[in-house]
Amino acid sequence: MVNPVGVLLPNGVPGCRGETIVTWARVADDGPFTSLGTADRYVYVNHEPMMTMAAVAATTARIRLLTAALIPALRPAPLFAKQVATLTQLAPGRVTLGIAVGNRRNDYDEAALDFTTRGRVLDENLAYLDRLRDLRSEENVVGPQLGSIEILIGGASRAATRRLLSHGDGLVSGGLKPEVFAFEAFATVEAWKAAGKPGRPRLVASTWYASSTDPDDLAAARLASYLKNGGPPPHVISGIARGSEGVEQAVAAFRAQGADEVVFFPLLDDVAELEWLADQVAAMPDHARGVPAPDFTLFVGDGPSMTGNHG
Repeated sequence: MVNPVGVLLPNGVPGCRGETIVTWARVADDGPFTSLGTADRYVYVNHEPMMTMAAVAATTARIRLLTAALIPALRPAPLFAKQVATLTQLAPGRVTLGIAVGNRRNDYDEAALDFTTRGRVLDENLAYLDRLRDLRSEENVVGPQLGSIEILIGGASRAATRRLLSHGDGLVSGGLKPEVFAFEAFATVEAWKAAGKPGRPRLVASTWYASSTDPDDLAAARLASYLKNGGPPPHVISGIARGSEGVEQAVAAFRAQGADEVVFFPLLDDVAELEWLADQVAAMPDHARGVPAPDFTLFVGDGPSMTGNHG
């Protein structure tokens, strides 16, 4: 396989069983995928992402483990850092931490946290994680030591870009159309260059998928349920990549806008959906990675805003 394609676990699919998650992880690890991950919600029926990732770390041997994206500000900084460091020890060299502030107020309300301070809390979480990079004592330490890790930041606002340059290795973009991903990717690359950082930031795009081409199927209902209390606004959301043609078109479009990896979110927990996706990925022709080239005429005048709110 040439196209780097990842897939999320179905732990966010209502009714998904633990045994399905384990089976899904094993099948993904044996398949053509480059990463396997989870998304984060607090007020939803999903399995807790860090516990899920720990189980998957023990179940897999090859595949990279990705959070796309975790919401650290919902967790106390020491707990967040300890969870992440533990995962890097359970899956050495295989952890990509994608993080975001999260824009669902009900998550923060349920956690009894102030939604308006989530950006500051996220900064504290990242600073605490840095403390575990080089432990020199066993006293009063929240460990273990942080192992090898890649950190991707969600969003391209000023706050998100600042976090990228201070802590991150690139961008994780969730559920956006390729033409909107292009704006985030472009902003990320330009900020990286302006800061004089070496190399190129890693760019990860994502969208939902289904083998079915029926627009009114269960997958559509599941996505509507997931987006009911938040998520990307309607004018930027990617929707579902459907069938063989839809999946390949999504990969081609995101790759053309600079994506190093395209991650697909499942809407069904049937392992047959994963096996179907594996077949599509394995048979897909190579789609070369391009350079982000946003169309700046899309968001001008009275058009929809691209202004992000990332704390």
